[in-house]
Amino acid sequence: GEVSAVEHTSRGFYLVVILLALPFIIPVSIPGVSTVLGLSVSLLSLKLAFGATPRLPHFMGNRRLSPEIQKRVLKGSVRFLLFVEKLAQPRPTPWMTTRVARCLNALVMTFMGLLLAMPFPPLPPLTNALPCYCIILLAVSMMEEDGVTIWFAYALSLGTIVYLGFNVFLIVEAGKKADELIR
Repeated sequence: GEVSAVEHTSRGFYLVVILLALPFIIPVSIPGVSTVLGLSVSLLSLKLAFGATPRLPHFMGNRRLSPEIQKRVLKGSVRFLLFVEKLAQPRPTPWMTTRVARCLNALVMTFMGLLLAMPFPPLPPLTNALPCYCIILLAVSMMEEDGVTIWFAYALSLGTIVYLGFNVFLIVEAGKKADELIR
């Protein structure tokens, strides 16, 4: 069986996505959790992009975070969420409610979820936090139909892609150098 996330036409869908991203607001990796929750965000967002009712498979929908992780998430998320609350306001913009805009925003959230799920080494900082911030800003913007905050989400998403792409480049180059030294 499947677990219903929440009807995707409601604000509830975006709240679920925000809750899935919250553990990564703190810039410390939680091993293994980012893969499961990042893939969950991607799966739900991809379904939303193509008009399907977002649902998580049963094995993903029934997972729980330990009390220790829950405490860290709550403690770490308060400041960021207060900032987002001040930034995001209902600023209706006609294009935000179009099917094309909703689809494209869901695809950006899908990609950010995939970046969140990637198993980056702990050395480059913010590899989980940046995609998390993007996901939350996109979700809040769509939930509030905020045509201003969405542009901050787009800019941060682009910056995240550049930052993580640069880190992947550095990791690959370091691997090549290490391979040369070994030979």
